[in-house]
Amino acid sequence: PDDKVEAEKQIKSCVFAAEAIKHPVEFNTENLGPGVNTFLSEYFPTLTADEQTMFFTFMDSRFQEDFFISKYKDGKWQDAVNMGPPINSPENEGASTTSADGQYLFYTACQHPANIGSCDLWLTFVKGDKWQVPIHLPDNVNSKYKETQPSLSADGKTLYFASNRPGGQGGMDVWKTTFENNAWTNPVNLGPQINTPFDDECPFIHQDGVTLYFASDGWPGMGMRDLFFSKRGEDGNWSTPENLGYPINTGGNEEGLIINRSGTKGYFS
Repeated sequence: PDDKVEAEKQIKSCVFAAEAIKHPVEFNTENLGPGVNTFLSEYFPTLTADEQTMFFTFMDSRFQEDFFISKYKDGKWQDAVNMGPPINSPENEGASTTSADGQYLFYTACQHPANIGSCDLWLTFVKGDKWQVPIHLPDNVNSKYKETQPSLSADGKTLYFASNRPGGQGGMDVWKTTFENNAWTNPVNLGPQINTPFDDECPFIHQDGVTLYFASDGWPGMGMRDLFFSKRGEDGNWSTPENLGYPINTGGNEEGLIINRSGTKGYFS
């Protein structure tokens, strides 16, 4: 975006932030505890529909990203376990989404030798208690650009993700592909109702199938990336995104939000 567009965005954000601080939203946070969190980085949580299993991305001191998995038992999250091969590799894996039953996992792999872009989308599934060799999503879904942060609808038929491929509004945008006739369709950009000339990413489609949460530094907000939500109407159009408000959003980066099925809890980094 040019300087004028950038300046207009900053002015709108200043006006928004001044008002938002005057009207804070009710917000209670709770750390997930030492089973999940360490002195290093944990982010991009993914939850099964029953809220008993969490997948998340862990970055170690060498900036290596891997998947870990934690089970909720006896009122707390148990010590997370590295998912290991064939999912984790010497390269970076992260930002996943699971089917409602926890049997399928779509995720992002970067610098993988079989990728066609810098980061591509992959799929694996569990057989018994073993995760199977991951499958690279087809080349109409992946591109020579960056595809990341997938979110699968509850019915398993629509996959939302972020990409900087051409044909969008600019920067990272939210796209979607649907599973029809045993194949993933060519991805569709969600358009200017959701995307801006800046970065719009980290989509999460709620289990109601119509509420989309995402992170953006393009819509008026508190500073850097803020969390927003939009609802898709019966006509297929998305409502103007609403900022989740202060102090959920701050002058820093908020991203990677997921919401449980009943809408009572959110998980974010």
